[in-house]
Amino acid sequence: MELLVKAAEHFPGKINSTSSTAAVKCIKEKLTEAQLSLFRTTCFGKLLDMNDLKFSGQLVHHLLLRQIPSPDKSEMWFAIGGKRLRFSIQEFCLITGLECGPEPPVLSKEKGDGSGSFRSSMLNGEVRFNNKTLEAMFKAASSDNDEDMVKLALLYFLETVLFGKDQKVYIGAQHVELLEDLETFNKYPWGRKCYETTLNCL
Repeated sequence: MELLVKAAEHFPGKINSTSSTAAVKCIKEKLTEAQLSLFRTTCFGKLLDMNDLKFSGQLVHHLLLRQIPSPDKSEMWFAIGGKRLRFSIQEFCLITGLECGPEPPVLSKEKGDGSGSFRSSMLNGEVRFNNKTLEAMFKAASSDNDEDMVKLALLYFLETVLFGKDQKVYIGAQHVELLEDLETFNKYPWGRKCYETTLNCL
């Protein structure tokens, strides 16, 4: 099996991850019992009880050094212990339990105008904001509307844990728009989007 990077050309490297599971602890401490119960019924609910994982950049680096040519651009293959191992959306779906079906038609490609009820009530009508602002909004949020609090927690979890965006990166309007309807948000194939993002970053 021919490695993409020949063994004689292997080099030291450092890989970083901006994803943070600290948001999970924050969500558990912030939400009420009723809100946590509602969160657990959502598409991300089962991930609320995941272990506090520690990212190993060294492990990922050594794995990438053992990458071999892939027959499909949407997959990655590795030579480990004399065997060919695949990383594809199927494995990602099994590991995460997230919806990985085909992406539905985009609801809207236009920027939101701040008129949505969730955006107005929980995001102060903000149209353009980054992860740092989102975190501050979540920590300061207070509402008797359990569903709105859970929606804000879902957005915080999505952007901080699953997409692991840098705090200075702005959040796409479509993610907020999808939260205007919780059922639509829960059915969205977030697993596919996360997988594609992961693949593009490796």
